[in-house]
Amino acid sequence: MRISVISDVHFGDPMCQLACFDPPDSKQNPTIGPKYDDFRAAAGQNNDFLILLGDIFDFSIASYEETYAVAKVFFQQLQRDKIAKQIIYVSGNHDFDMWHFYEHDVNVIRRINEGRPPRGFRYSVPGILDCRSNHSGEAFTLFGVNRNPDSSWGYGGLFLDKITRNEDGTGTETGFAFAYPNVYLLTDDYTVLLTHGHYLEPYWSMLSEWALKIAGADLRIGDVLDLAEMVAINFPLNQLACSGIGQAGPLTGVVQPLVQEVKEQNLARVKRYLDKLDDEIDRITPARSLLDLEEFARDAACNYGKKWVVTQLEKVKATRYSEDFVHTKDTLDRFRRFFDATLLEIEYMNQQTQLAVSNPRYVIFGHTHEPIPWGLDNAPWTESTCGQPLTLCNTGGWLVHKDKTTGQMVPCGGGVFTYDSTKTPAMTSQVVA
Repeated sequence: MRISVISDVHFGDPMCQLACFDPPDSKQNPTIGPKYDDFRAAAGQNNDFLILLGDIFDFSIASYEETYAVAKVFFQQLQRDKIAKQIIYVSGNHDFDMWHFYEHDVNVIRRINEGRPPRGFRYSVPGILDCRSNHSGEAFTLFGVNRNPDSSWGYGGLFLDKITRNEDGTGTETGFAFAYPNVYLLTDDYTVLLTHGHYLEPYWSMLSEWALKIAGADLRIGDVLDLAEMVAINFPLNQLACSGIGQAGPLTGVVQPLVQEVKEQNLARVKRYLDKLDDEIDRITPARSLLDLEEFARDAACNYGKKWVVTQLEKVKATRYSEDFVHTKDTLDRFRRFFDATLLEIEYMNQQTQLAVSNPRYVIFGHTHEPIPWGLDNAPWTESTCGQPLTLCNTGGWLVHKDKTTGQMVPCGGGVFTYDSTKTPAMTSQVVA
């Protein structure tokens, strides 16, 4: 069994190094990027599975058509180079809509087309890759999902399979299976949890955290969220930031640079917009007299609000390229909450099947674009709530960014993790600089 894992490709972002438009800002002539050959060499050929661990399409940067055009070039090249027989897709925060598309297709569109009523989304569908020597049966399963009798490997048959076809209908499809938010890699020695990692950042898990604090009793879910509940509660803000901004037409061109300016602590435009917002509030609520106390109170509140917003934004620290992110107390606390939900999922799977999944000892995630190789002596780790140490590894990313020291645009480092059951050690990684 041979498996390769990558994440944070960000198709549609002009900084993507695996495929992009030529020239990058032209939105024309999608082509393979400068780091593709390095990726191919690290991933190897004829993998049984390639796991895409989130932020593959970047719907928050570019439109659906732009991201798809660039991704199509990559996946067609992937197929020509015989990188993998099948692909397992785990959405992240920039491509959360891929999971939403999948669930909408399966549970709404297809059922209505068949004259049947829609059914509820499955907010969590774990993928299980069983590489244990005593395992019999299929190597990969999607828990709770019926196998597709029309597919050679039991899954696929959905919209993304056709991305490797030509517009005239020729060409061969590629089988994609969708899991979210976790894939479990089971070996004789350990279990590896593979997840994108965005729920470790405040914004993406904010609704579930505050819902428990404010409306916990009314939620009727107990003291600990399971993964499906966590995904469902965070769905509104996740989808807004995933695709709402990227599909906002002219507004996209305003919001995206604004977000980058905030990350760089350049708040001049934010302050200008806040002043204009204050002016607009004054316009629609004119003062009735020079001694209007209501107007005075409103102005005081607006001024306080503007100062509070600016103060909060000044505290913003970019998660990307941060070596400190996985070491902070807030991140580790958030990780433990996510891992508690993961343990509930494992417990439920073990109750319903004969899988006997052990608790993970390693976690491979992405999101931060800061690679942490497998087998690193000083790799970050945390102790889970069950008292078991967890070693954290990171897949890095495939963009270029401005180096803080030199000011030059440099690759952030894309990690390719490879599992080969015929080798010792079975799991290795390579960072493509």
